[in-house]
Order: sequence, then C-alpha cells, then structure tokens
Amino acid sequence: MALQVEVVSREHKVWEGEAKYVRARTADGDIGVLPGHIPTMALLAEDGELLIEPVSGEKIVTRLQEGFLTVSNDRVTIAAKHAQV
Repeated sequence: MALQVEVVSREHKVWEGEAKYVRARTADGDIGVLPGHIPTMALLAEDGELLIEPVSGEKIVTRLQEGFLTVSNDRVTIAAKHAQV
C-alpha cells in the first residue's frame, strides 16, 4: 500500500508520485503520514521542511513556505506558497 502524493506551489507542480512516508512541518509541529492515516487538514509552517520517501528512488527533502496539507484516502496533497525540489 502506498500514498499518492502531490506537491504544488503557486508557480508549478513540484512533485507527484507514490510514497511510503511523508513528513511535513505544520504550524503545530511535524506531522508524519503513512498509508491508512486518518483524514487530516493542517496549516503548513511559515518555513519548514518536507520529507518524502518515494516507493522507489531516493528520499526527497525540500523547503516549504506557508500553505496547506490534506490527507484523505491515502492521498496527500500539499499546496504551498513556495516549494522547490
């Protein structure tokens, strides 16, 4: 089982694919997401790190600035003001 992950910024789609794990910095602290996670909506921190562990390939680490993270039905969507890989 895997997560379907999409990371977008105002400028473009940053990354999309399947992942085993996602960790992001929210306004309330770090959140880790694995398959089967409960539905969640969180406000991203003003400046924080995003870690994605893809099903295949190397870990992806990027910086995010402001935005939202939602989790529903093993789908993680991250919409940030600014993100880069």
